[in-house]
Amino acid sequence: MNWRTSFRNICTILLLVVMTACSANETSTPVGEILPTDGSAGTQLAIDDAAGTQTATLPTATFETTTTQSPAGTESAPPAAEAGLCNNTYFPVVEGATWTYQSTGGPLGGYGFTDTITSVRGDGFTLTSQFDELTRTQEWGCTSEGLVALQLGGTSAATLNSQEMQVNLNVSNVSGISFPAAVEPGDTWQHALEFTGNMVVGGQEIDANGSAQSIFTAIGMESVTVPAGTFEAMKVRVDSTINITGVFQGVSVPLTISSPYDYWFAPGVGWVKASGTGDVAGQSFTETIELQLYNIP
Repeated sequence: MNWRTSFRNICTILLLVVMTACSANETSTPVGEILPTDGSAGTQLAIDDAAGTQTATLPTATFETTTTQSPAGTESAPPAAEAGLCNNTYFPVVEGATWTYQSTGGPLGGYGFTDTITSVRGDGFTLTSQFDELTRTQEWGCTSEGLVALQLGGTSAATLNSQEMQVNLNVSNVSGISFPAAVEPGDTWQHALEFTGNMVVGGQEIDANGSAQSIFTAIGMESVTVPAGTFEAMKVRVDSTINITGVFQGVSVPLTISSPYDYWFAPGVGWVKASGTGDVAGQSFTETIELQLYNIP
């Protein structure tokens, strides 16, 4: 296997991971465990799951990982608003809520996944993503400004292992907002993070470090039809850039990858559709991800 080509492909996959980390993925027990350690800025979590190891500093709190078996996914009415920092119009933070998606046209080929909120705390929650037999978890924080993704996550993280690739990243310096507490057409906001770690490709370990930034622009309300139904949804343009350097046997390969995606978020439902373009190793793609069914208790 040509590690340089594989590294470039992984970088593009990581870009998709960063992009979808800012979006809301059948319920299963999370793989691995959450290990709290003392940290000056709060509690530091080291999470070891199917997609590798990530760490993030969270506000001081008691964290528990629980599994809630939700009913078979069916369309349900939007839930009543819940009080607290985690209340968000475009991302209902309700324990046991599930969303099932299907992707077509992407660089990974067709794939499906289900997101489940498996634990909710006063200042954050855990999102568990199930891809066939692979499971991963992602921690989120809730602030007065909105919801913040504290780790890499989203539609591609677990897929790395299915392609005999493993990624182990430590995330730091998370800033900005993923989902603002309120969104109006024309609003813009940002989310950024840095990471260090390594990638194992074809048995070869590649050290990696870099940063990722997403710039969000609220376009306006549109009618969107997907298999889960027809929704009046807020269209949000997400322009993401990832800068990453891989080092193998003393050779550094720096890459900068950018890709625009449009997302549609329905009030009381969450993310219902995404569409975007990109390039992997010189081959362009146009991906569409659509909500198939959902259940919000």
